[in-house]
Amino acid sequence: MRWLLSNYVAFVLVVIPVAAQKPVIFDVSNVVIGAQRIPTLYLYAEGKWSDAGDHIGSLSTQIQCYKALGFCDVATAFTFGVEANVSLDSFDILRWDGREIIAVDSSPPCIVRTLRADLVAKSITLSSTYKGSREKPACKDKDWPDSTAVLWGEEDIFKDAINKAKTKQ
Repeated sequence: MRWLLSNYVAFVLVVIPVAAQKPVIFDVSNVVIGAQRIPTLYLYAEGKWSDAGDHIGSLSTQIQCYKALGFCDVATAFTFGVEANVSLDSFDILRWDGREIIAVDSSPPCIVRTLRADLVAKSITLSSTYKGSREKPACKDKDWPDSTAVLWGEEDIFKDAINKAKTKQ
């Protein structure tokens, strides 16, 4: 019995942290796309951003990256008030090697967003950084704090719900 308990504790301490902070789906494959049948390396991921609200589903974000085309699309569901909405954002791939993908979206007037997929750890983060210019009217009176969100899987969402329930007690 003691042997079984020690194996369980070892499993929890070793395996569970390794599985944390991973999207529900994370797949890198060779595919062929479009009418021109372009071969490319492709990343597909699904999950929920760590900074999304409690009423957002575990598959609320989909990410698709195409190495040969040089871009990533990120579709994210969110709520604004009581309405459900979706945003579709494109990121230009700056680097794609065997370890990571780095893609940037600098189109918003006040911030630069960086998408990073760690291909070894199978994790994805989205960071937002203020551009530093208050010249544009949209940026003038805003406070743009830097932020980073992680694409969570169901296990991460479950742990977050437990932690929130514990803090309410």
